[in-house]
Amino acid sequence: MHAARTGSRPFRIWAAAVIAVGWMILLMPAQAWAQFYVNQPEVEKGEIELEEHGAIFSGPGEDERLRQSHELEAYYGLTDRWLLITEGFFEQPIGENLKATEFEIGGQYELVKREGDGFDAAFRTIYEATKDEADELLFGPIVKYVYGRNSTTLNTYFVGQLGDDTEIDSLEFKYKWQLKHELTHRVAFGVEAFGKIEDLSNPGSFNDQLHRAGPVIYLNLGEEAEGAAFDEHEYEETEHEQKVEAPELKLAGGVLFGLNDATSDVTFKFDAELEF
Repeated sequence: MHAARTGSRPFRIWAAAVIAVGWMILLMPAQAWAQFYVNQPEVEKGEIELEEHGAIFSGPGEDERLRQSHELEAYYGLTDRWLLITEGFFEQPIGENLKATEFEIGGQYELVKREGDGFDAAFRTIYEATKDEADELLFGPIVKYVYGRNSTTLNTYFVGQLGDDTEIDSLEFKYKWQLKHELTHRVAFGVEAFGKIEDLSNPGSFNDQLHRAGPVIYLNLGEEAEGAAFDEHEYEETEHEQKVEAPELKLAGGVLFGLNDATSDVTFKFDAELEF
């Protein structure tokens, strides 16, 4: 996360990204699917994040018939604690073309801000709009603990269907978990796990659910630029000093192994995040 910057230009960039993703989703309806990315609790005022999270599936399981899936996200820090979120999903079932599936909008509130080592906590709420199926509401906490170069993050979400087209009266449950160790500022290794229970009132056995886990490598390619000459009305911090931060690019890639017959045997995941 970077220091906040004032001015309307960042918000215009974020708004344009939101509109573009929204139109793509509304033009191409289908069934939605979850993506394999662990959400973080930190929020910073004025910061924009554009993210792409992709997955390629190998050896589809009994309940999972996909070739690839993608999630596009745009975040904007409204305040030091409130985060505005828009998301779009794309997927390619076996034997079909890649198509957009869902558009989402929501927010996140950071309940606890960490200073050094310790806990972060946030609560996220997302409205998921689809054209041919019942809309959904996702909500739940995000908790993170940091100790030195080590951190662990847990997302626990509940999803309920809305409207007259509901097919499941109970809630769906999703979890995302990450254990991470930073070797340097730019390179880190970790383990991630993802799971899903579609109907909590009828969860079935472990083999009826979707569970996967595996190793991930993280790369931070961003760096700050200080003293650059920009429009003083947009970037000036004080009367005597300017500090401009270049966009920060973060990449991650991993291999997730299915833990039962319902889940794809192997899922190759990749993440790209641009922060500015």
